[in-house]
Parts: sequence; structure tokens; C-alpha cells
Amino acid sequence: MPIRLGCIVEGHGEVDALPILVRRMAAILNPPLDLQLNKPWRMKRTQMVRPGELERTVGAIARQIGRSAPILVLLDADTDCPAELAQRLLERCRKEHRDVFVSVVVAKCEYEAWFLAAAESLAGRHGLPDDLTPPVDPEAIRDAKGWLYKRMPQGGGYDPMLHQAKFSRLMDINQARRSRSFRRFEKEIRNVISEHPASM
Repeated sequence: MPIRLGCIVEGHGEVDALPILVRRMAAILNPPLDLQLNKPWRMKRTQMVRPGELERTVGAIARQIGRSAPILVLLDADTDCPAELAQRLLERCRKEHRDVFVSVVVAKCEYEAWFLAAAESLAGRHGLPDDLTPPVDPEAIRDAKGWLYKRMPQGGGYDPMLHQAKFSRLMDINQARRSRSFRRFEKEIRNVISEHPASM
């Protein structure tokens, strides 16, 4: 039986990038799995953190795909603590929708920090230099997008709409695990698979 998964993302680039990454992780964790993803619902970060807004979107998606189907929320931490922000949003969603399985993943500081962690596997691709190496602490870089942009002069600079999906397809998963928030993302995908073996 398939697993239907609803997704909520913050950025335009993640609308295409997140399904790619989720499918890659599912293929690693459970290769035979039939994972069905609707196009992610995009919300501005200011909307997500505003009380009531995320809860309404979770309700709307649950009506589309069924309340037995899980929903994954992904956003950037920016300057917030990822664990604290994720917990706040999760508690709000659970309070409003106790019968819907919601996972919240907050990337520190940006989704692109996962690319920095896996920088070696992206070397020489789409304008990045052949000798690209990751920073010592990828999640300590506040402006991961800017870090990539500065290293892509030949490609015209980093653009999430152009590169986020491509890098999500290319990056080495083992290298990305250097990022703590990526490991949290992997854990949440594992939870979705184990808790919902046959979502309808």
C-alpha cells in the first residue's frame, strides 16, 4: 500500500527540491516503498510562525489527502534555535489536529546548509569549483546561500529556484549527515515510514 505524504515548505525552491530529497531518503530507508507526494504547499516563514496560520494549512492539506496521511513541515531556522522552533510549531499543530501525524523539521540555519555539508559531492557541478570543500561547521554559516553564491561566479551565482532541486538530487547523503538538522530530517522521514506503513 502506498504512503501519501503532504508537505509544507517555506521557499519557492523547496517546492521542487523537497520531494526529490524525500524520495531519495525513502529509497534508502525502504526501497520498495510506494511514496506518493502531492506538490508541497508553500507558506512564507512569517505565516508559519504566526499562531493559527500553520494549523489552518495543515487542516487544508489533511482534507485533501486524508487525515490518516502524514504531513511534513520544513522551514529554515534563520536565527532561531531549530529544536525550540520545531517544538513550538509541532505543539501548535498537535493541539489543533490531534488525529493528524505532523513532523516538523527546521534546517539550521538554511536548507542550503545541507549542501555545504555535502560540498565535496557538489564540486565541479553547475558552476561550483572543482576543489570545493565544506566549511568546518556548515551549520554555523548564517548565510549558506551567500556562501554558495560567492563560489559560483562562472555559473552566475547561486539561485534557489535554479539550483536547489539540482543540488538535492546530486548531493551525497552520507556527507549531508554531517549536518545535525539533516540527521533530524532523516529521522523524521524514518518516523513517517514506520508509523504509516499503509496510508490511504
